[in-house]
Amino acid sequence: MNTNFFKKIYLLPKWLLELLSWGKSFKNNPIIGNYWLNRCGLHVARIVLAHGLFRFRLLLLSPLVPAEDRRHFRKHGFILKHNFLPDADFDKLARELQNYEGDVREFVEGTTLTQRVFITGAERARLPEMRALIESPRLDRLMRYCSSKNRRPLFYVENLCNQANVAPRPDPQRDMHADTFHPCVKGWLYMDDVDERNGPFVYVPGSHCLSWRRLKWEYRQSLEACKRGEQRDPGRYWDGSFRVSAEDLEAMGFQPKVFRVPANTLVVANVYGFHRRGEAAEKSHRLTVWMQARDNPFNPLFTLWPEPTARAFEWGWSKVLGKLDKAKLASGEQRNFGGKFTR
Repeated sequence: MNTNFFKKIYLLPKWLLELLSWGKSFKNNPIIGNYWLNRCGLHVARIVLAHGLFRFRLLLLSPLVPAEDRRHFRKHGFILKHNFLPDADFDKLARELQNYEGDVREFVEGTTLTQRVFITGAERARLPEMRALIESPRLDRLMRYCSSKNRRPLFYVENLCNQANVAPRPDPQRDMHADTFHPCVKGWLYMDDVDERNGPFVYVPGSHCLSWRRLKWEYRQSLEACKRGEQRDPGRYWDGSFRVSAEDLEAMGFQPKVFRVPANTLVVANVYGFHRRGEAAEKSHRLTVWMQARDNPFNPLFTLWPEPTARAFEWGWSKVLGKLDKAKLASGEQRNFGGKFTR
């Protein structure tokens, strides 16, 4: 019999599991990428269900944060906090991260050289100011609420080297996009002042909400993403992180907001909402504490044990990163080095 048939039977449980979790690839999963299922509304149904459960979990976790923050996050899709840390604490954290020396992952996005360090328990043990930030009750409660999963996010230190001397290539971060089909959050605590010089964060307030126009746009995108072979435009993204044009934003009634912010500003955003990294006008750097929380959107519950769950996710993601490293290092997409951030 056809070996392809047995391969599909073998992969079917994986595809079904992805369908019922955070799987989003229209290219790699033939169920998610099935034209007739999406014509019947599969993609839109997953969106609606995921958003309903997200709002349910937010309601249950509402005691974690003040009412003003809850209202702003639900309405606009982001929270902005200037002077997040006391000045003395921020200065100590900034110096600690600027002088960091250890294992760094480095890769190219467009003309940007991105350097990242995943903050594990071992890293926290030798970075006391970083550990104090992560254990801060104010940040902890905010991220546990915004993620709707009641656990702290994964933490990184990220250093962007804008207009670095690298070979230009397409930069996925500078296209306006949604990360995935369901609500999830990312956060940035800026160690540097941010403006057009070093590429500000750009977000579209309100685009995280399920308006009728947004759902119609999602439906059209899902059908386009199901195309195969020569019909598939190689310039489009088929992993479920849909790109949106300025014309489509205008048609949906959205207006982007540019986050020109001073150092010591915290931004937390629901990245189902449209967003991108702004253009950098000159050769520059941008150092941040970067956070992300993504979980199974179809689990109606949240963890009752925030700390053990966060440690388990951190351990699991460390293993995943190790596997991803092997492929990226072998292809030349990434290099790992021991040393300091480029400043």
